[in-house]
Formats: sequence, C-alpha cells, structure tokens
Amino acid sequence: MPTLQQEIKLGTAIFKEGASERRAMVALMPGTNRVVDLNHVERLRLTKLGEGRADALADVLVPTSLRQLLESGHRGIQRVAQTLAYAEKWHRKSGLPERLAPTIGTFKQLPCLPRPLSLKTSLGHFLDRVNIHGSGATLPAIPEPTIAIVGSTDTKYAGYCIAATSLIGTILGSWLCIGQLQQGEISVGIGTNIASASIDTWADLMPPKLYPAEVLFLPPPMFRTPTVVSAGEKIVIETYFDRLEFTLEPEPLHPIVQ
Repeated sequence: MPTLQQEIKLGTAIFKEGASERRAMVALMPGTNRVVDLNHVERLRLTKLGEGRADALADVLVPTSLRQLLESGHRGIQRVAQTLAYAEKWHRKSGLPERLAPTIGTFKQLPCLPRPLSLKTSLGHFLDRVNIHGSGATLPAIPEPTIAIVGSTDTKYAGYCIAATSLIGTILGSWLCIGQLQQGEISVGIGTNIASASIDTWADLMPPKLYPAEVLFLPPPMFRTPTVVSAGEKIVIETYFDRLEFTLEPEPLHPIVQ
C-alpha cells in the first residue's frame, strides 16, 4: 500500500435516525474522540463543488460499506483520505456538525468489517465469517488474540486490525488501520493480569496475496494468561491503534487452543 500522509482508521457504525437505523463507514478523526461519516461529508463536498448527482457520485467514490471500499482498491482509499482531510479542515475552521462527526459512545460501533469475504488462518483453515463479534461482547472463554491483515486490490493487503478466535465465533477489532504494521505491542489483560507480545513477531512475515475484504489471521503469539479466572471478569485486548473490552460469562472455560 503506497504511503498516505496520515494514518487512517476505518470502521463501521450504526446510527439511529428516528425509528430506523443506518449503517455507515466511518473514520476516526485524528486527535479527537469523534468519527467522520465519510459518505455524508463527501456528498456535501461534491455538492459544494457543483457536481451533478452528487449523492449518487458520492455513493460510488466513498461508499457506505468498508467492504465496497476495499473492492475499489488504492484509488478508493486515496479518495477516503481526501474526504477525511476535507472534514478535518472543516472542523478546524468552524467545527463539524455532530450529525457529520458524532462522538464515540453516541452510536453503536460494529466490528470494522462485519461482512468479510472470508476469514482464514495462516494454515489455511477457514473461520466463521457469519458470527463476528466486536468490543463489548460477552465471551464464554478467554479469547486468543492476534493481528489480522485485510486484503484489497493493487497490493498484498490494505491494512490490519485486532482479531481473535472465540467459542461464540470470530472477533474483529473496531478499527481497520490502513497501511503497514508499525512497531508496538499487543496485550491481553484479565483483571490485574496483563500479558503482552511484540508486534515485531510478524515483522518478517510475507503474507500471500489476498482478495478484497479477505481477512487473514496471523499466527497468534503465546500469551501467559491465567488458567483460573473469576466469573464476570473483564478482558481487555489492546494495541497502539485499538482497545477492545469483553466480559467473561458467569462460568468461564479454560483458554481455547488452536
């Protein structure tokens, strides 16, 4: 993926609009706790430029679906970067309206890619792509966290996110980070116990070519997690780009092993 001027974190949100709900692709506005409704901002931008059929054009250039964006490849991602830069300039100048840049916590955030093309492990085993869960889920056992890379066109992959396997399905993080993995750590915290591993674990990994919206789970690091935990214990999976929180069911099981 060619280098962008800034890190872009993309996700999927559900907004309440009266009695109905609307799903949209969003980007985290750097330095804030607000997200940009990218499609709506692009509609307004194109309208101000005098483009004909601005709404229809925006749906093509900056779709409401992250999967559709990945299918459009690098040009689509560059368009999203332009839309986000426009939103940031607007926000610095006069403040973006709440309807275009809501605050985190005022809407429901889904896993970054709720409808992937496929999910598989580095050994080629396919994972559940229907029962996908995000932060806030209740889990029957301690999950096995790792990093997943997400495919696009034009390149080996578009970006990466937190991922984990669970007895209730698959877990994907809230944010898909566009670009290459950076240095840092991934940690899993259970109560006061925290275990971590270096992201450099995957530094020399050469991933295969992935199709757009195809998700590849990298080999999970070895975490020393407690074998006995209290009912209702909180679990936190964290990296430099995302933080996920979960709760163990009343009768937690032992950690799963792939």
